[in-house]
Amino acid sequence: MKHAYNEMKLRALVTFERRGWLSPPEWAVLAGYYPVRAAYTYIKRLWSWKLLERRLDRRGLLLYRISERGQARLRWLRENGE
Repeated sequence: MKHAYNEMKLRALVTFERRGWLSPPEWAVLAGYYPVRAAYTYIKRLWSWKLLERRLDRRGLLLYRISERGQARLRWLRENGE
């Protein structure tokens, strides 16, 4: 179970690392996370752990990107073979 947990986190952070600012639905499609509406909950969890930064675009759409702490966690996940 723990391996799958970190595997999803690794996939999520790698997607943000490669693409920059993304909305939850954009991220869900790129990361293969379904159902897409569940992406809001998962991304909010990553944000609450300070692994992502959040902002609003001009239209009021929530966008997220990987934070410095998220970069550090991504390095850790890669180094520990997760």
